[in-house]
Amino acid sequence: MLIVKGQKTPSKTMPLRYIKNTDGHFVCPTCGVTKRRQNSMHYHMKKHLEEVNHTCSYCNKSFLQKQTLDLHMKSKHAQQAAEDTQRAFSCPLQGCDFQSHTKGNCVIHCLRVHFQEEIAPYLQYHAENRSYSCLHCRQGFQSTSAFYYHIKNCIPFDKSSAKYILLQSLLN
Repeated sequence: MLIVKGQKTPSKTMPLRYIKNTDGHFVCPTCGVTKRRQNSMHYHMKKHLEEVNHTCSYCNKSFLQKQTLDLHMKSKHAQQAAEDTQRAFSCPLQGCDFQSHTKGNCVIHCLRVHFQEEIAPYLQYHAENRSYSCLHCRQGFQSTSAFYYHIKNCIPFDKSSAKYILLQSLLN
């Protein structure tokens, strides 16, 4: 049994029709591919609408979003793109050679590796549903990255420490 979500006639606000199977997964009405999340199905269905406007100049692979193309170019074609051989974000802490294409990955690295001692007392892992929670404010998270993004603004860091000042330079 399939359940149709969305509008019967496409509109500007809801141009795609979503179909769910009995397991609660979204099913593409064009090719039958299933996705667990609605936003994943949304981007999949946009491919059928030929809304893949961003194409790699090296391998002709197409992407729905420019930022996805940019990450693809940096990770798959860094050697070919001479102007982009260096990664844009480096860990600001002395002695660490971590580099990343994205600021977010660099921030997560800093918190996970260099602030482990300060953060560990606030991180609680729940094995039964593979989730995390902040022991400071009791908020729950489905990924460690989400937890780390939250914790940087939740717990009281020593704002005068050199380590914290370097982290702030990355965040600004």
